Amino acid sequence: MPAISFLNVLIFLSVSSLVGWYLYRKLLMVVDAFTPKNLPLVKKRLARTVVALMSLPAIPMLLKEIPPLRETGITYTLFFLGSVWGIWLFLALLVFVPADLTMLVWKQARRVFARRRTKSLIETQTTRANVARTRDDNPPLMPEKSSDYSPSRREFLKKAAPSMIGFAFPTVITGYSLVNNRMNYVVNQMTLSFPNLPSELRGLKIAHASDIHSGAFMSQRQMEEITETLNSFHPDLVALTGDFVANDKNEIEPFVKGFRNLKSTYGTFACAGNHDEWVGIETVEAAMKQHAETLLRNEHRIINIDGAPLNVIGIDYTRSRTAYLDAAMKGTNPDGFNLLLCHHPDFFTYAKTANIDLMLAGHTHGGQIALDVAGVELYPIDILYKYPRGLFEEGEQGKQKLYVNLGAGVTGAPLRTISPEIVVMTLV
Repeated sequence: MPAISFLNVLIFLSVSSLVGWYLYRKLLMVVDAFTPKNLPLVKKRLARTVVALMSLPAIPMLLKEIPPLRETGITYTLFFLGSVWGIWLFLALLVFVPADLTMLVWKQARRVFARRRTKSLIETQTTRANVARTRDDNPPLMPEKSSDYSPSRREFLKKAAPSMIGFAFPTVITGYSLVNNRMNYVVNQMTLSFPNLPSELRGLKIAHASDIHSGAFMSQRQMEEITETLNSFHPDLVALTGDFVANDKNEIEPFVKGFRNLKSTYGTFACAGNHDEWVGIETVEAAMKQHAETLLRNEHRIINIDGAPLNVIGIDYTRSRTAYLDAAMKGTNPDGFNLLLCHHPDFFTYAKTANIDLMLAGHTHGGQIALDVAGVELYPIDILYKYPRGLFEEGEQGKQKLYVNLGAGVTGAPLRTISPEIVVMTLV
C-alpha cells in the first residue's frame, strides 16, 4: 500500500480544517435554535466534537503504520467508523455546498434588482407622501395577530430547518448503504453478440467476478458463497479481474481458499489489480497456483473448443502500458477469438486497436456510492473514467466489447449504495 507522505498529511490537515469549519457553522445553525441560553458552552462542546470527528479517518491510517496494531480489532473498528463518517460527510457536502452557492447567487441577484428599483421608489415615495396628507389623520386599526403566531418558531424554520433537512439526506443514504447493499449480490446475466464469433464458441458461458478485496470486510465464508453462486450457473470459464486482496499479504490465503472450489469446463483465469501489486503479485501468483487458479501475467493461454481457438489473455495492472499487451499476445492464434482480462477499464482504449474482441475489467466498483432513484442517476465515478461501469460496445456492429464489473467487495469505505455484482455472460 502506498506510504503516507508529509504532503499527504499536509493536504489532509488543510482539507480537514476547511471542511471542519464549514461543518461547524452548519451545525451551529441547528444548535442555536435549540439551546440559545447555553450557547457559549454548547459552542465549545460542538467545536471539540467536530475536531474529533474530522480526526477520526486519520487515526486508523496511522495505526496501520504500527505493525503490532495493524491487524487488531480496534484498528478495523476505527477504520469502519472513520469510513462511515467520511461517506456521510461527503454526502452532506454534496447537499450543502451547491445549496449555499445557489443561495449566494440568489442574494446577489436580489441586491442587483433592489438597486435598480431604488430610483423609481424615491420618485413614487414623494407622490405617496403628498396623497397621504389629504387622508384622515386617524391611523387605521392594526389587524390583530393570530393566536398561533410565534416569532421563535419562524426563526427556527428560517435557520434550523434547512440544515436539519440537509443533514437527514446523508444520514438516510449512509444507513441504507450499511444495512442493505454491502452483501446483497446482483447476478447480472447477459447475452453478448459478436459477428465474428466462430460457431463452435457460440453458447460459451463466462462467469465474471472482480474486486473481491479479501480482508476485514470480505471473509472466507463470504467468498465461498460467491463461489457457490458462480458454480450454480455451470460456467465454461471463470474470469477474475483483479484486486483479490485489500491491503495485506495475510489476506491472500483466505482468498485462495475461498475460491478453491470454483468449477468450470475450461478453468479459472485471472489478472492482477493494483491492490495485488501492493502486497506482491508473486506471492499472490504462487498461492493461486496451488489451487489450479491461473494468474495471467502478460501472457496467454489458447483453449481449443471443438477445433476453434480461444485466446485467453491477461496482463498486469496498467492503464496505458501497451507493452504488456504486446508481450501477452505473442504466440496467440491469429484466427482465435481474443478475450482480454485487464483490471483497469480505460485500457480498452488501447485494447480495441489490438484486435481484442472482449475485454473484462473491474477496478471502479461503480464508485460504490451513487444515486439511482426514479430514473435520476448520479454516479460520481462517471467523471473519473472513460469507461466507468457496465457494457461498452465499439467498432463496426459493436464487434468489440468491454464489460466493467461493479465488483464484489469494497475498498476505502465499507459502504455501498450500489449492489455488489457477479456477471454471467453467454457469447453468441
